[in-house]
Amino acid sequence: MSTILPTTDAENPLYDLEITCPLGLENVLEAELHGEGLTNTRFGEGQIKLTTDLEGIYKVCLWSRVATRVMLPIANFKIDSADELYDGVKAIQWSDHMSANDTIAIDCHGTNHHIRNTQFGAVRAKDAIADYFVGLSGERPNVQKEQPDVRIALRIKREVVTVSIDLSGESMHRRGYRQQGSMAPLKENLAAGLLLRAGWGRECGLTQLIDPMCGSGTFLVEAAMMSLDMAPGLGRQYWGFKGWKQHDHRMWQQLMDFAKNRKKDPVELGLRFQGTDRDQRAIAASRESIKRAGLVGVIDVTMISFQEHEFDINSELPGLVICNPPYGERIGDEMALIALYGQLGEWVVNNVRGWQFMMLTSNEHLARQIPVRPEKSTRVINGGIECRAYLFPLTARNIKEDVVAQSAMTPGAQMFANRLQKNAKKMRKWVEKNKIQCYRVYDADMPEYAVAIDIYKDWAHVQEYQAPKSVDPEKAKQRLFEVMSAIPTALNIAESNVILKQRQRQSGKEQYEKLDQSKHEMIVEEYGCDFIVNLKDYLDTGLFLDHRPVRKLIQDKANGKRFLNLFCYTATASVHAGQGGARSSLSVDMSNTYTDWARRNIELNEFSELHHQVERADCIEWLKQSRDVFDLIFMDPPTFSNSKKMADVLDIQRDHGELLRLAMARLAKGGELIFSNNYRRFILDADLEQEFEVKNITNETFDPDFDRNSKIHQCYVIKHKNS
Repeated sequence: MSTILPTTDAENPLYDLEITCPLGLENVLEAELHGEGLTNTRFGEGQIKLTTDLEGIYKVCLWSRVATRVMLPIANFKIDSADELYDGVKAIQWSDHMSANDTIAIDCHGTNHHIRNTQFGAVRAKDAIADYFVGLSGERPNVQKEQPDVRIALRIKREVVTVSIDLSGESMHRRGYRQQGSMAPLKENLAAGLLLRAGWGRECGLTQLIDPMCGSGTFLVEAAMMSLDMAPGLGRQYWGFKGWKQHDHRMWQQLMDFAKNRKKDPVELGLRFQGTDRDQRAIAASRESIKRAGLVGVIDVTMISFQEHEFDINSELPGLVICNPPYGERIGDEMALIALYGQLGEWVVNNVRGWQFMMLTSNEHLARQIPVRPEKSTRVINGGIECRAYLFPLTARNIKEDVVAQSAMTPGAQMFANRLQKNAKKMRKWVEKNKIQCYRVYDADMPEYAVAIDIYKDWAHVQEYQAPKSVDPEKAKQRLFEVMSAIPTALNIAESNVILKQRQRQSGKEQYEKLDQSKHEMIVEEYGCDFIVNLKDYLDTGLFLDHRPVRKLIQDKANGKRFLNLFCYTATASVHAGQGGARSSLSVDMSNTYTDWARRNIELNEFSELHHQVERADCIEWLKQSRDVFDLIFMDPPTFSNSKKMADVLDIQRDHGELLRLAMARLAKGGELIFSNNYRRFILDADLEQEFEVKNITNETFDPDFDRNSKIHQCYVIKHKNS
């Protein structure tokens, strides 16, 4: 058992502290401590050890911008059982640090063979402290999880236990200016550490700072507080040391008063802090943080994209651009951000040459879109994600002029952009004449760029076809980067409006499962019909673009008819039938997701639920049981389905004969059945042509955006003979 005590100098005892900080910023924290005259330091992993007096403890708490917690170890000992943990904690002279009337909270970190979960370790330590005070005075302290008088930390590493008093009480990134539950994940002390690493500070000589994607304004507020010499601890009401027995209230108050008087006048300093963000919630959060930090009039934030904003820049004075852009943790998000990073790099090169630029990101591929050679990078953890903070000096020596000249586009990306522009130009008259809002602009025209690109108003929906195993994954990824970097420029679409998905064969319930939880819905129009489409959450969007002519055909034929839509998906064909004057419609599908979507589409177009109904059922079983008769039937079944909701596996090549005969039994004399499917090698059962009147209308069902892909579907009109 080893008890850690301050030095024996009763007048001014010294304490050995462990000051934790974000990983990667240990040297920044040490430099900060030295700047406050606290020089007796040693390095640790994610911490700096400091020997100092009580005034030094208060200085760390009040002035450190980088520290996470200030810990005072009071004992460490080895254990070989849970009982030894209890005995070791009970043996500490707790009366030197607290009284029985104080409230406590115990944080336990780490486990071993004897303490197998942290909750058990915390309970054993709590029992030991309680029994210590019961033995001393007959009273015991109460547990209070939030803001206790004394917070105790128990660290278990193999057989060694270290017990500490948490003098900060809670993480020191909580300055008090940002509301709890704020949307920004960037912690204040991490932001401050990166600013210091980038060269910002009280005497740095920099007077201009811009955050072009400012989020809730953390970089801006922290930078302003540094420049104005505002103590980051002044806004905090709760400190762990306030319930500690050795706390000196008078000394703390004197240091607080001194800190308040150190604040400088921003007008005299001529400082400029500017931020932009396109998200309304982010700007609202940043303005609230600025207000709570007392920096109104010092920091200016605007809801606009940095590309569109005219910043107030003094070209004669050096400054810093710093930002924490989105990282794109998933492949689709990553690819969608290529253009954003490229535009960010182009913007800093063209607007703030001679400045410093720091960017925090977890994605090395995206970082390479900045056409500047980084001087250094720092590995840090942000929100549990391993990131790097890249520092780019915006000097002629570091700027890749050849890349800038190409607008950060590789030759492959430029070639792809040229093809996109050519395709878009070719379709422009047709799109405008027919008021088409949703259409395909590219479909693997160039084999090495195996994607389909669909336009939904001012959005681009990109589907990557799964590459064969023979294709090098890195090469495929690089080509996808080129595709995503070309789209915004070639099609004049905002980079944030480009959505990527990987297309591969789906089966059973996979085709209905969510890819995302964003509920990214929008309303599009087609021949007088309104549809809800969702570009992010599912593999398909809710609207099959290749069937546009088929839906128009149904609309033209539907007047006065009883319409049946089998495998209805989102009932877009039923909406067209209603728009065309159908007397009634019935839409059948086995998916809850799609039948709910179908009902919303029908409701959106204000058709009567009484006459335009949706039913969830297995279409094959429904056909076997139904006795209703319809004048117009549309059937577009999947190529293959093994959903558990179906009574049997559906294979359209094998089963289409039975399926069509069942559907024709429900078709009135003189009626028409429109049958479509997407199986590329489909061959119609020859016997059907003997039993019914069959017309292949496939070639008539392609608009200009699909006329190059004649195998995307096959379509037939089937009637009873002699009808």
